[in-house]
Amino acid sequence: MDWILNHLQFVLAAGGAIAYWLNERRKAGSEEAPPPHQSKTFDDPVLAERTRKIREEIQRKIEQRARGYTQPQAPVPPVESESPPPVIREVVVARSSSRIDAQRQSEILEEQAALMERLREAEVMKAAGQKRLKFESATADHGAELRAETRSTVVEDLRSPGALRRAFILREVLGPPVSMR
Repeated sequence: MDWILNHLQFVLAAGGAIAYWLNERRKAGSEEAPPPHQSKTFDDPVLAERTRKIREEIQRKIEQRARGYTQPQAPVPPVESESPPPVIREVVVARSSSRIDAQRQSEILEEQAALMERLREAEVMKAAGQKRLKFESATADHGAELRAETRSTVVEDLRSPGALRRAFILREVLGPPVSMR
């Protein structure tokens, strides 16, 4: 173990050389494999031509996006193949647009639910602030009747599990540290 610590330079150099060698082997192995789109061949010449046109269209779109703009497209002649009738295409478009509308509607509903929850929390905080203000004003006046009323409202508030939980959390956060108790 002492030898390794005394000759740390040699250990690091050997480790670096091994890592470099492994990376080169991995790169060489990945370069030998042909790209996936060139390895497929089709027996049907119509299918091969259609696939070639689709690849060219995809490459053209990728190049346009890389440049940051799109050029006006030349009208593509219809491919004579087994394509569905136009009515089916319209139904598919209608279905996809209805899915998009449904997704937007669900996003809107989720956002509204979140806003409602925030509104409820704000109302609870407002009510708590009003009760606190009332309690503080009662203790400042030193009126026995007013203090008894505010104490009863505080005790009533602590009867609900949520309010009691909040009181314990506030005591832990705002109170003295545990080590000082």
